[in-house]
Parts: sequence; structure tokens; C-alpha cells
Amino acid sequence: MFELITQILLLVGLYYLVRAIWPSIYNPKYFAWFGVAVFIALVVMAFAYPTNRTVGILWAVLSFPLRPLGLTLILLGFALSEGLQKVKGQQVLAAFLILLISSLPITAYLLTAQTEQRSVIEAIRRQEASNPREVQAIVVLGDGSAQLDPASRIRTQVTRPGEGGISITLQSRLLYAAELYNNRTQRGSNPLVIVSIGPQPLDIRGRPLPGEGEAVILLLTSHGVPQSQIKLDTEGIDPRSSAIAVRRILLGPKGENVDCRIFAVCDDGFRELPTTGTTGPRIPIVLVSPAIMIRRASSSFTRVFFEVTPRPTDFYSFQLQRGWDLAALTALVPSAEALVITSRVVNEYLTTVYYFLRGWLADPLAV
Repeated sequence: MFELITQILLLVGLYYLVRAIWPSIYNPKYFAWFGVAVFIALVVMAFAYPTNRTVGILWAVLSFPLRPLGLTLILLGFALSEGLQKVKGQQVLAAFLILLISSLPITAYLLTAQTEQRSVIEAIRRQEASNPREVQAIVVLGDGSAQLDPASRIRTQVTRPGEGGISITLQSRLLYAAELYNNRTQRGSNPLVIVSIGPQPLDIRGRPLPGEGEAVILLLTSHGVPQSQIKLDTEGIDPRSSAIAVRRILLGPKGENVDCRIFAVCDDGFRELPTTGTTGPRIPIVLVSPAIMIRRASSSFTRVFFEVTPRPTDFYSFQLQRGWDLAALTALVPSAEALVITSRVVNEYLTTVYYFLRGWLADPLAV
């Protein structure tokens, strides 16, 4: 936290230092360019240091206008910028339409149906139930219920705490992972169950405080998973870092080299040699993840040389699925829940674009 506050104070101090030293350039036009330069610097930081907490918080602020609620508030702000007597009707109308469309259950349903790919996932689920593949591990992605990063409260799904301090949604994923494990042990397999819970709070001596990790182990062992087969990932903070951490758990230190390239040195210089796209064996795993992010998670794990069988959970269900006739009226009644779901889908799209630009996705459209 001290490092985070220091970084933010340095950025603010830099702004006022420039303003104090060069008062002659204190012109809105020049400071607009200065703002552009700061924005570009933040983008470069996001690519160079993706796990930096300052970048995460600033991204949550900068991406606010790209979300339905943020765009609505900004348009209303512009509409009222000249006072109540000169309200700009076009901006008010645009803000109203954005908020209305984003709050409709039918909008949330269509967006989540596209993101979750229910038909494809159901086909995978039926195939897996009839003939489960031999895998080395069952990987469960956590939901950040004990995140240290304050920005995670903006980025992650807010859920009620369940038993042992872990969220209800994470409990459902753990129970599903235990079911998958028991099904495989009945067929003679004994995979590891790896749960990515992220960094945990430490005491003054630097030792992890008892909390989510113990609750995860207790829940899994109470549903038939031996403690010897449970591994906790306390490093991963997103699908990419979780994939690297899981590979390190399974392969040791050699599992860290996921971005290596091969070059040939010749008399006239050097050139990159074509490779098969792997630096080691592809590890077969089952990936248990929220359905809304299953595409990005599966593609991220595939990118670091896993052979992924996706098993999504936490589907969003709507009355629309039981028939359009019954749902025709309620689907057109705006609700706060629909706005939250729509915002989460939009945020997932933005994050997927970032992953794509970083080259962290094997196939952005894969499930």
C-alpha cells in the first residue's frame, strides 16, 4: 500500500512540478498535449508492468468512460456543463438511450449468451460426462474474494461471503471441481486439484495469515479430495499469471519459460527460426472458470502450452431461456441487475482486447 500511495503521489507531484517550473506554458492547449503524453505513458506502463497495482487502479479510472454507466454520466455532465438553463438535449437523449439499452434484461441476455457460448459448452459438457479425458490437473480460478489490490473491488464480481470467508461463487466452483475429481478417481485417474486464490495477506513476520487457503482445503477435503492432491496458487492475479503459476507448480522452474524464441546466428546476422509454438509438452488440464470469462481463460492457458478442457460455472440465467412469450414483458423492464451484467460483459471485452494486444491469447474466439 505504501508503494502504491507513493507512486500516485509522484504522478500528482510531477504534474504540479511541471506547472510550477514552466508557468509560461500554462495553457489549456499545451496541457491537453501533456495529458495525452501521460495517457500514452500509462498505456506503455500497462504493457510493460501488467501486474503493477497502480496501473490496475488507473486503468479502472481511465476505462470508466468506456462502460455504460460511465459513458452515461459523462454525457450528462457535458449536457449540464453550461447550467440547467442551457441543457443540451442531444447529450441527454444519448445518455438516456445508453442507460436504457444497457439496463434491459434482453440486452444482458444476448450479450452473455454470446460470451458464454452456452450451446458449445453444453456439447463439451455432455462429451466430458460420457468419456472424461485423462488430465494431469483440475484447475480452479478464484474470484478475488480476498484481493489485496483495491482496484479488484471494481474489476471483480461482488459476491456474498460463504463458509470460511470464501465467496458463494468460488464455493460452487470448488464443489464442481470436487465432483470432477471424484468422477475421475472412479475411472482410475488421480489428478491434482489446483486452486488459484491469488496473493494472500501476510502478518508482520511475512507469513500468510490463515483464511481463504485453509477454507479452500477444508471444503475440498470434506467432499472427497485428499489434501495431498490439493495445491494452492497464491501468485496468479489473472488468467495469464495463473496459467504461468500452474505450469510452474506442475513442471517446476522450467515451466516459467513460456515466451522463449529460437534464433540462428549466421555470418550476415541472426534470424528467428520457426518453431512448433511450444517450449515443452502440452499439459492436459480441466479448467473450471466463470462462464463469462471462459474464452479468455481457456485461450490464455492454451497460449502457455496447456491442453484445456473448459468447464465453466456461474452462468447467468434469465427468464428468457424458458420461452420468449412469458419473458416478453419482463425482458423489456430495465433493472439494476441487467446493468451490472452488461457492464461486466463490456469489461470482459475490454480485457480481452488487452490480452489480444499483448499476445496472450492462443485463439481469441476459442472456447
